[in-house]
Amino acid sequence: MGTPDSFSALFFASLIAASQFMAVPARADDTPKVATITVTLEDISPKHEFVGRVETLNAVDIRSRIDGFIDERLFEEGASVEKGQELFRMDSRSLDINLADANAALARAKAVLLDAERQLARNRSLNQTVARAVTEQSETARDTAAAGILSAEAAVRQAELSLSYSRITSPLKGRIGTAALSVGSFVNSASPALARVVQMDPVRVVFSVSDRALLDLREAAGRVSKDDLASRYATTLRLSNGQAYAQRAASAFLGSEVDERTGTLPVRTLFPNPDLLLIPGQFVTVVVSETARIERPTVPLGAVQQDREGKYVLLVDPDHKAVQRRITVSEQMNGSWIVESGLQGGEAVIVEGLQNITEGITVEIITGSDGSHPAVSK
Repeated sequence: MGTPDSFSALFFASLIAASQFMAVPARADDTPKVATITVTLEDISPKHEFVGRVETLNAVDIRSRIDGFIDERLFEEGASVEKGQELFRMDSRSLDINLADANAALARAKAVLLDAERQLARNRSLNQTVARAVTEQSETARDTAAAGILSAEAAVRQAELSLSYSRITSPLKGRIGTAALSVGSFVNSASPALARVVQMDPVRVVFSVSDRALLDLREAAGRVSKDDLASRYATTLRLSNGQAYAQRAASAFLGSEVDERTGTLPVRTLFPNPDLLLIPGQFVTVVVSETARIERPTVPLGAVQQDREGKYVLLVDPDHKAVQRRITVSEQMNGSWIVESGLQGGEAVIVEGLQNITEGITVEIITGSDGSHPAVSK
């Protein structure tokens, strides 16, 4: 059996060991780590989607107005062309001859008029010796010669017009397709169109709205008129690859009649197409939303918790402490809750590490789930 001194020594040794153990500070990495995101405001305006089709505003078949052979093709197939750009050149030798002949006829008519005017002046100067009938004949000859000039001038203009038709130009700016006939081909009124030019900018997108949907839109807009309804909503496009089209509709108008077969009303919208991404005949998704934006804070579904009192989220305050915030939500959108009250935007909401967090505990913020380091809430 040990002595009292040995028991005392053992007791004090135990106390020293216990005090050393209790004095060990908590390790820094014991602080819970969380990931946060910064609450942003998003447009929650109601959006309606329709299937639309791209149409050209104007397309022209290029034809020859004269009969003859094609001398030259002056464009590259599939290229963009400007208004007034020369596309084809026809054989114009016979037209040059016709114009020269018309100019010669005009010169003869002018000579005839000049001779008639001289004869009339001579007869008038001999008024006493020349019978009145002779003078009247001279006046008639003068008037006939003047009319001959008018006819000759018209023939010249007709010859010039026919000659101008030998140079076939584009009536609009657009993109030209393939040439239907090659150089050296003979063209007449029965020949097919030489090529086709399609206007590409702007273009029209047409989609149909059901009578029921139109009534609902008008009711939501405050029962405005049909014309005011078109200006109340903004129209954008989504391409077949899911990419949003950068340009908004420049204008839109509703059709005048409901299709009896489908019960729908056509809506025509005009879109700028500077990069020629929209091609006539292409199908697109038309997204119609209100012009006035409605913005609300949104938070991911996983960040929202619920107890008997309702829904809440955990924020990180400037002192890096977890703070509970009660929120009221309305509906889900794209994997997030739309928050009607409790958040204003800019708060740091905890989205990862929630299982280890209670209100008031100090946390360490790691990189946000979006790859950023959002600021803490204020």
